Amino acid sequence: GETAEGDRRRTLWHQFSQGRLRAWQPILTPRFLIPLYMVCGVSFIVLGIVFTINSATVVELSCDYTDKETSEHAVGYCDLKIEQDMEAPIWVYYQLEGFFQNHRRYVKSYDQTQLTEASSPETQGRNLQACVPAVSATDGRVLYPCGLVATTVFNDTFVLAQRTADGDNWRRLDVNSDAAAITWQGDLNKFHNVDPEGISSRVGGKSQSSQHQVAMNMWILKAFPPVACEQQVFSETEPFVPVEVAVKRVEGPGVRPVEVLDCERYTSGSAACNFTRAGESFDCQSPGYRLVQRRDWGIESGHFIVWMRIAGLPEFRKLWGRVDQPLKAGTQLRTYFVDNYPTRHVQGRKSLVLTTGSALGGRSDFLGGGYILVGSCCLIFSTWKLLQCIYSPRPLGDISFLASQSR
Repeated sequence: GETAEGDRRRTLWHQFSQGRLRAWQPILTPRFLIPLYMVCGVSFIVLGIVFTINSATVVELSCDYTDKETSEHAVGYCDLKIEQDMEAPIWVYYQLEGFFQNHRRYVKSYDQTQLTEASSPETQGRNLQACVPAVSATDGRVLYPCGLVATTVFNDTFVLAQRTADGDNWRRLDVNSDAAAITWQGDLNKFHNVDPEGISSRVGGKSQSSQHQVAMNMWILKAFPPVACEQQVFSETEPFVPVEVAVKRVEGPGVRPVEVLDCERYTSGSAACNFTRAGESFDCQSPGYRLVQRRDWGIESGHFIVWMRIAGLPEFRKLWGRVDQPLKAGTQLRTYFVDNYPTRHVQGRKSLVLTTGSALGGRSDFLGGGYILVGSCCLIFSTWKLLQCIYSPRPLGDISFLASQSR
């Protein structure tokens, strides 16, 4: 019995539960602390200098176009001149200021099932209460997608153009906006398009068949259509005018007809759409234009997926595209923008940013400055303690300063 009791007391758990584990309590003497702080201070300062130099290699250009004048088609532009070589990849961001995307009610206003479920979308607003207050459109149809986060998606569009050799024209610069290029890899599988031409068996709670684009207000298709018509060359005689996908009116689930996108074969990989330019029908086979099939359209668009990842601060940047060719110093760029997104009524600002990257990401002088500041504080503290030990030494373990000795 005594042997068993002794074995039990020697177990690790018994020693731990009884507070008898061996412990090491270091005595932080000046001889140990001063060198430690000096090494930490020098290390932090060296790292801060490295981070600052690394940040300085990032080339960044920006244009605040909030107050820029626009044409009758809501088109404006910024001229940028590249002062330093910009190596590929060049990242294109839009920046918003004064937009509180982290508001609790705003963050909660979306329905993940609607974004993920592609085979049988919900067409009844009472089953989409997670999207309150943005559930249905004025015509009574359910919004697809619904919710404040989705319906406030940033919808300004940009075109980057490079001045041609003759100096008279501007040629469009290819910008990769595919979802795989600008979104987080883990976000790609969270969004699946509903086929607009698929059939909904229940519309507005009634047993009747109708296409999804008729049963729901699929506004997202107009913002991010499956096909785009892109103007390639711009000049004084041929200014940039956005070409939009046309809409058509069809018989709706109620009494009134509804508008849907004038496209077909959405999910075939070779969708076909009709277009309008300046309010008139337009043929994209015209000289100087190019028809582009979008692999990522609707809620699978990279721009929409990037927007759905909530920003934590009222001033933020979101990735819009990537330029995969270098731009040499002296290159003149013209960035056209279509001003669709209102910010002035909330005293907000919006900008377009072009920047290169580095091993540590984008440009951030704060990181290097923070390391230098912490390192300097460590050196100042260690120097102060060293001088104190030299000119006013105190014996280790001196108890003369204890309060009990003075009583």
